[in-house]
Amino acid sequence: MALTRRQTLAGMAASAAVFGVPAIVHAEEPEIIIGAPNSLTGGLAEGGIRFVAALRIAVDQINAAGGIKSMGGAKLRLVVADTTSENPAQSASVTRRMIDQDKAVVIAGATASAMTLAAQIECEKAQVPLVTNSYADPIVLRGMKYTFKYMPQGSAVWNMAMDGIVDMYKATTGKPPRNCAIFMSNDAVGLGVQKQLPLEAKKIGLPVLFSTPYQMGLSDPAVAIAPIMANKPDVLFLGAFTNDLILIIRAMRGLGLKTPIVNGGTFYGEAVINALGNQTDYLFGVETWNSDLNLPGNKELVDTYMKANPKAHPGNEQLGVGFTCGLIIGQALEKAASRDGTKIRDVLADTEFTNLPVPATKVKYGPNGLNIHNMGILVEWQSSVLRTVWPQNLQMAKPVI
Repeated sequence: MALTRRQTLAGMAASAAVFGVPAIVHAEEPEIIIGAPNSLTGGLAEGGIRFVAALRIAVDQINAAGGIKSMGGAKLRLVVADTTSENPAQSASVTRRMIDQDKAVVIAGATASAMTLAAQIECEKAQVPLVTNSYADPIVLRGMKYTFKYMPQGSAVWNMAMDGIVDMYKATTGKPPRNCAIFMSNDAVGLGVQKQLPLEAKKIGLPVLFSTPYQMGLSDPAVAIAPIMANKPDVLFLGAFTNDLILIIRAMRGLGLKTPIVNGGTFYGEAVINALGNQTDYLFGVETWNSDLNLPGNKELVDTYMKANPKAHPGNEQLGVGFTCGLIIGQALEKAASRDGTKIRDVLADTEFTNLPVPATKVKYGPNGLNIHNMGILVEWQSSVLRTVWPQNLQMAKPVI
């Protein structure tokens, strides 16, 4: 009787076991490299470090669950490099090295928008997808086909904050705020917001007492906060980097002003909460993720991170963004079943990624690479814990105003 191929292979394996001859085994699939050039030093290092830590948690989860099954169970390997927060040339260089030498099939980063804009060019030239955690508008306005941006447009964040705080204030107190003040640092972003945000205020009917810039790098905040003291707005929209934010809040709280403050970008930093403690009460901001959200996989992410970093404050949104980007990359590789950059890019462009620990629980990239399901949430420091306070369907704590 002729043996079938299956019987022949089974017999060979049995003979190998009896006589000590090596059995026929399938070669393990080579690792799939994910490049992570990010700002690990400089002013935006905290965000970059959190993003990479969360990417690593996602990679470890995917590998523990069997790797990329459509590619024979191939495991992911994260390759990390520092772009700095200030040196776009370094960002371009390390991104190129990851693509050429490490053979990265996807790049994830690079936190600081200027670093991402440099990395983006290298990814586009090499036709390697970039999944980014940066805010700057131009990232998705330059016609790049291999860029996928989870974060909302930076220009929209302050509008989100203003609209959200007015809705939240009205729902909490029974009436909208009577007025607001807009106080922005005199950097390029701050000057733009100082001109643009009053237009949003006019659109929603919120009176603006003043909209003015101040000189960055404060040594004495007394002069800077004089207009706040004189006008006593119901809500203050304050654009400030870490050191100025700390000085202004400390001065205001020292004078007994409990004015709700809405900040963008630095309010959740560990330097802020460590310096101010409970003086951060009544400090709000917009994030795209928070550690207390009741979303798929969020508790496991935070628990894993806090076990390794027990003294950390987990509120920095880049922790959730890094984990989400890692899960998206895993889903895209599973569906693409390929290391080819163009095939992975096509999956990223055409797929709605689901079951994610973000407010919308899903991500879908539009034609320009911008996530069309982006949602901003309002968070507030309450007794040194960053709590989600708006919108109501995601609220984890009542706002304190």
